[in-house]
Amino acid sequence: MLYKFIERDHLNSFFNNGCLRLGTLYDFKDTILHGETRGDTSEAEHHLIRDAGESLILSPKKYEPLFSEMFDVQGVGEITFSNLSIVAPRKTEDAFIFCSSYIFNEKLFRKWLHEENLDSCYKISNPRGFFSEISKAIESSAYFYANLNITYTEEYIEYNSAEASLNPAFTKHKEKYDWQFENRSVWPAKGPYGNLKPWIIHAPKAIQYCRPFASIDDESVAYYKA
Repeated sequence: MLYKFIERDHLNSFFNNGCLRLGTLYDFKDTILHGETRGDTSEAEHHLIRDAGESLILSPKKYEPLFSEMFDVQGVGEITFSNLSIVAPRKTEDAFIFCSSYIFNEKLFRKWLHEENLDSCYKISNPRGFFSEISKAIESSAYFYANLNITYTEEYIEYNSAEASLNPAFTKHKEKYDWQFENRSVWPAKGPYGNLKPWIIHAPKAIQYCRPFASIDDESVAYYKA
């Protein structure tokens, strides 16, 4: 199950006519527009790091992750590095996204209320069916890529760690964002496209996989009847 923290008007709009907002990866880079809680200047990218240690030799016949990206050694020469760290960016292309939470508790609900004035929550009881209906509603323009929980990382990811192979669409900095317990679905656009913009869509068949779950007023959490 997943949980969507949302403004009450938007909750009503979804359950009345299936209206949903898909954001974009790059749009959420704008912290002026979205603030520091929803916005993230590092959205859709992360950085790998490798330390050369006491001695690392780079030659035309020897590929070394990250170092070979930065230095082009040709002929019969070689370069020896020591006490040097290399940081390399990894980025992904823009795409449409839908974010929710993979846990629910009242502390988290109140945090979203204080940070973003999100006073309502609905439960997605069948995420597979829910995202399938969204995919059908936008299939002429975008295709489903993946649904994953966000992996929260350090500012720099060790080049040989399991996290290094993750798509940057599914990583965020642990120190600032791990309280959000985010789940994310991603839909890249089909064919050539310009700058993607957030998209208001209608997917009324997705409603069947959800129900209003809770609301909050004056710090008091009330639960809808199942």
